[in-house]
Amino acid sequence: MQDTSPHAPTPWPLILLLWSTGLLAAAQFAKLTLTIGPMQTLYDGAPVALAVSGVSIIGIIGGAVAGYLVARIGARKAVLWAVATSAVLALGQGVAMPFWAFMTTRILEGFGHLLLVVALPTMMVALAAPNDKSVVMGLWGTFFGVGYAVLAVVVPPVEAWGGIRAVYVGHGLLLAALFPVLWWVLPRVMAGASKIPDMISLHRTLYSHPRYFAPGLGHGIYTTLFIALVAFLPPVLDAMWLTAMMPLANLSGTFASGFIARRVAASHLSIFGFAVAAVCFALLAVTGSAALALLAMVATGITAGANFAAVPELNARPQDQARANGAMAQVGNLGTFSGTPLFALVAGSLWGLVGLSVAICLSGVIFAGYTYHRARVSTPLG
Repeated sequence: MQDTSPHAPTPWPLILLLWSTGLLAAAQFAKLTLTIGPMQTLYDGAPVALAVSGVSIIGIIGGAVAGYLVARIGARKAVLWAVATSAVLALGQGVAMPFWAFMTTRILEGFGHLLLVVALPTMMVALAAPNDKSVVMGLWGTFFGVGYAVLAVVVPPVEAWGGIRAVYVGHGLLLAALFPVLWWVLPRVMAGASKIPDMISLHRTLYSHPRYFAPGLGHGIYTTLFIALVAFLPPVLDAMWLTAMMPLANLSGTFASGFIARRVAASHLSIFGFAVAAVCFALLAVTGSAALALLAMVATGITAGANFAAVPELNARPQDQARANGAMAQVGNLGTFSGTPLFALVAGSLWGLVGLSVAICLSGVIFAGYTYHRARVSTPLG
């Protein structure tokens, strides 16, 4: 059994295994994004695009509950249950079915995704040595972008049902193969916490204490930007090569933030990233420079990683980290869900896109900055 004492060295092979499990969680979104064209042909007339957000719906509704649930049953059980159910659902999606049934599997898949994005970082930070916690959370912050990038590389162009089936069944087989490995190596981290409160008390507790809420607020503001900018900014700049480069720039900032957070408080670093991004976006409106678009993505990546690193900075106990990660999942899914339609209102206009981006980044500086300040001066939990 893995040593989880405070003085134990960071078990990097296990950390990388947990991060790799996160890549398969990201694939729950990416697999449909990469097959959406043939899926629209397969389900002609059905709202296939809504199936991409089907996984987010559970995160929006149940993010807060997931944090308490993981705190109660333990991160090990949460990860194992999530991987097992996600494998079954992915394999099931390889069977021809009507759209309503497919949409049902997508919504159910959201439960597994939600448990993974709460339990995996909670376990990773609990296993990390104190000096490595910010680096580990910076690494975790890359899981979504890397998961998308890896799947985009390994999945060939899909045109018919046979290709769709191969993508979904392949995802399920990877999850199924991972399950016995995780069963064998995962330690017990944080189980037997107090009873889950009712929904109203649960949300009141989670969102009334800034140590729980501040990282989630910063993360939600960030997620409003990421997917929408990758979708809409390259065509406006007439630089479609940015579609591949912008996520890489963002990932570089996210990974670097973990190392920077060893010397700079993550709660300060998040606001710094928002401020630098706002300046870059403002200059982009004047110059139209693709280089400034990439610099802005690096800055927002720093913010993304800093928000994850702020969870252990503000919350010492694994139970509290799980609850903060629940808020991250809930507000982050809300940002992902709302960002694309919000930016679609100004798509096609460089001034519209960067103006909205500047406004969102400044809201991060003001509102996330204020909430982080309240968190730093508040009484520690526990």
